[in-house]
Parts: sequence; C-alpha cells; structure tokens
Amino acid sequence: QQSQQRGASDISFTIDANKQQRQLIAELENKNREILQEIQRLRLEHEQASQPTPEKAQQNPTLLAELRLLR
Repeated sequence: QQSQQRGASDISFTIDANKQQRQLIAELENKNREILQEIQRLRLEHEQASQPTPEKAQQNPTLLAELRLLR
C-alpha cells in the first residue's frame, strides 16, 4: 500500500510539474510575441526615419545645397 501511495504521489507531482511547464511555456510564448511585435514596430520606425522626405529637405535648404555640391 505504501508503494501505491508513493506511486500516486509521484503521478501527482508529475502532473503538477507538467502543468507548471505548460504555464511557463505559455508565458514565454506570450513574451516572445510581445518582443517580436516590438521588433517589427522598431523596424518600421527605423525604415520611416531612414527615408528622406521632401519636407525634411525643404526644412533645411542649406543642407540640401551642400548635398548637391558634394555630388
């Protein structure tokens, strides 16, 4: 009977450990999703900041003139 109790206890422990592992995996997957969304947002932000816009060029005609001279 003692070995049966130990067996039941082991099974209970295993079920608990599996549940904790599943919870941890779910939390890590959520965090990973958040990080990937942040990376995507930063990539878009960087892309937009890297593209010269006519407004930026018009804001600083001196810089534009210097750039033309450098060509």
